[in-house]
Formats: sequence, C-alpha cells, structure tokens
Amino acid sequence: MDFKNTVLQNHPFCAVKKKIPVIAPAILLLLLVFCKERQPNTDVRVTMESTIKANFESFIKNGWNNGDIKKVKTIADENYIRTLNGITVATHHNEMEANMNIFIEGFPDCEITIEQIILKDNNLFAQWIFKGTNNGVFGESAPTGKKVNINGCSTLLFNEQGKIAKEDVYYNELELLQQLGYSLIPPILE
Repeated sequence: MDFKNTVLQNHPFCAVKKKIPVIAPAILLLLLVFCKERQPNTDVRVTMESTIKANFESFIKNGWNNGDIKKVKTIADENYIRTLNGITVATHHNEMEANMNIFIEGFPDCEITIEQIILKDNNLFAQWIFKGTNNGVFGESAPTGKKVNINGCSTLLFNEQGKIAKEDVYYNELELLQQLGYSLIPPILE
C-alpha cells in the first residue's frame, strides 16, 4: 500500500476537488442570474443620470443664461429649496423665480459657465463662473455699470423624477460687492 496516495486521497482538498464538476455549473448559473437581474437597475441608473444632466443643463442654459424661468419650473420640484451661502432664500417655485430674477434683472447679460460637474447618485456638484454687467437694479441697489466675474459652486439634489429638489449655492458675496464698487468701512475702535 502506497502511504502517499492514501493520505492524498483522504485529504479534504481532494474531496472538494471531486465536487467541483458539480458545484462549478451551479455557481456559474447563479452568477448569470445575478448579473441578469442587475442589468435593469443599471439601465434605470443610466437613464436617471441622463435626465439629471439634461435638467441641469436646461437649468443653466434656459434659466440663468436666457432668463426663461418658466422652463426652469418644469425641471424643478414644486417644493424646490435654494440656499445661498447657508441662508434659505427659496422654498417653492415662486420664491425660486423671485430669487433668480434678482440676479437676472441686476445683470441682464449674465452668463454662467460650468467648469466641472460631478454626479453621484441623485446629487450633482458643479463649479461655475458667473459673469455679467450690472446694468439693472440688483436687489435694492442702483446699477453700477460694472462687470463682475465670480467663481462659485453648487450642490444640487434631484428627486426620483430627476427634478431639482434642492440647491445649495456657495460664492464669495463680498467679492461680488467689491467688484460692483462697494467697500468695507473698518470699524471704529476706541
């Protein structure tokens, strides 16, 4: 009797090795079924990403660059929330329109250029540049005729229909006001 062959035949690995022809097709079948079930979710995700990107592009092109707020209302949730530098300025369509019009009326030639977009699930992060000439009333301030060029970023959340549900905007408001010609007066120290 050959001791080496007897030990190898009784080794646990050999028992598994004999079952591989039975187990391998079962594992392959499970992988095929699993991958096939995941495919529709991938298609839904790609479709949602396309919808989100298209709605964001429309938001910038139609809303900001062309001043067509009516089109923006079709791609924004009725309860759209907008914050500027951490302050809530809109909680529905009418407030969104009023807030956007402050900038559109103050800078009739305004243009937003998108520098970078990052999309993750239903969240979109965008770096942008706002350019325009202050030829209209900006809030309560008279036109200065000055040009502005401001960098900023926005984080947008889209709902399950791909509409904009929330937008958080961050930019240097002091820089904007300084470009319009305003200055800070130092505090009086005693």
